[in-house]
Amino acid sequence: MSKLPLRDRHIVLTRPEGRGADWKNALSEAGAAVSELPLLEIKFEPDDTVLSEVLDAMGEYDWVVFTSPNGVRGFFDRFFERFSDIRSVGGVRFACVGPATEKALRQYHLDSDLTATQNDALTLGRELMAKHDIENQKILLVTGNLNSPELSRLLMEGAMAIVDLLKVYATEEKSVAESPEAAEFRRRGADVIVFASPSAVESFLHQAAALRPDAGARQPKAVAIGDTTADALRKAGIPLAGTAAAPTATAIRNAVIDALS
Repeated sequence: MSKLPLRDRHIVLTRPEGRGADWKNALSEAGAAVSELPLLEIKFEPDDTVLSEVLDAMGEYDWVVFTSPNGVRGFFDRFFERFSDIRSVGGVRFACVGPATEKALRQYHLDSDLTATQNDALTLGRELMAKHDIENQKILLVTGNLNSPELSRLLMEGAMAIVDLLKVYATEEKSVAESPEAAEFRRRGADVIVFASPSAVESFLHQAAALRPDAGARQPKAVAIGDTTADALRKAGIPLAGTAAAPTATAIRNAVIDALS
């Protein structure tokens, strides 16, 4: 492999603004010109009543389960508005969906007691049930507004756990039609556009008319992060050039290189 396998390549990332710095760095170090087209935005607006009840009961939980890095950040931002000491989490154990979520937890000097071997919530639920006796244990499931109810259902019905759900953030479509980033995308196109979630695919479809590259611009190949996003691209009729197995900078860089090779 060349030292700069992405030299003269233009890559577009569609993550919410400020959330793909490590991805951008890895692609840039491989020689790519990287721009961002944030098709989604994250709003950290948990229900204040539910949040207050959860924080009041922190000492009662046996596990806190995080399904994403945004869940970690959203939870602890509000946690530290109430508490000044991390020890206020009590003796709770932590479980994370995937390495990116585990990394976010470590930023608060906390280790994950269980991280799923695959980057999906149901795998985490099955491994939690297989490795720990969680019957009648109290679990706080920290998620966003688009997370499937399957994990909480699995833990309650499959393991007889007591599950409280806390939605600490909302993922919403961001209109980019009039943005400088969209104008640049129309003018230049790209070699690859990277989609991190089905929601980003949906947002792209809704704004497709405003994101069509001009005549002579590069027509981008689509790279998905994870099988769920890959399936969303296929269902949308967008040709899939590659899939990153995990939401890590290395996996995404390698998937982009493979898609262009």
